[in-house]
Amino acid sequence: MSELNLLSEEFCLRNSIPTDSVLQTVYRDTWVNTLYPQMLTNELQAKFLASVVQLSKPMRILEIGTFTGYSTISMARELPDGGQLITIEKNEELENRIRKNIALAHIENKVDLIFDNAVDILETMLAKTETKKFDLVYIDADKENYSNYLEKCYALLNIGGLLLADNVIWGGKMLTQIPKPDKETIGIGNFLNDVAKKEWASRMVLPIGDGLFWGVK
Repeated sequence: MSELNLLSEEFCLRNSIPTDSVLQTVYRDTWVNTLYPQMLTNELQAKFLASVVQLSKPMRILEIGTFTGYSTISMARELPDGGQLITIEKNEELENRIRKNIALAHIENKVDLIFDNAVDILETMLAKTETKKFDLVYIDADKENYSNYLEKCYALLNIGGLLLADNVIWGGKMLTQIPKPDKETIGIGNFLNDVAKKEWASRMVLPIGDGLFWGVK
């Protein structure tokens, strides 16, 4: 993040409602005790996610990529009564930490945590006729699979539902032509090409955090 962007984000956070103690604890614990803390959802973006849930009042949320539960907590706490968030994480080594954080936020009754390959789980959901569709999908997982997630999540999204995807600017790599892009950059590029081919009531990229894709089906 450039110095200007960092200063802008600090300014935005100073003029926002302060992050509560639960999320502060999860944030600190993630940075101290995990190998790749930079995978954590951006603080300002987490506030945005919470506001989206507050305003849109989805009953069913699907999250691809839990990590330590920071974004999970941000969204699940704002669910209306009876709302459900299903979150999928492939790294089983994070299970104890995620469950501890979810318990800390007192949202166990709102969150269904699945440890498995997300593509496999999504295919299983699509194969079941009784699967209820989702009002909100948030993708923040392995970038090379973003297009796979898009295809399946789009099919699982209600008409009028919102699909969000993190890191679509990818540290600025998507802003310039890279001679030999890595597989993550290629994956995000494929994702952006694929979303442009689908029908959306609204579609944009927001300059929040590392770039947030927004698509209303």
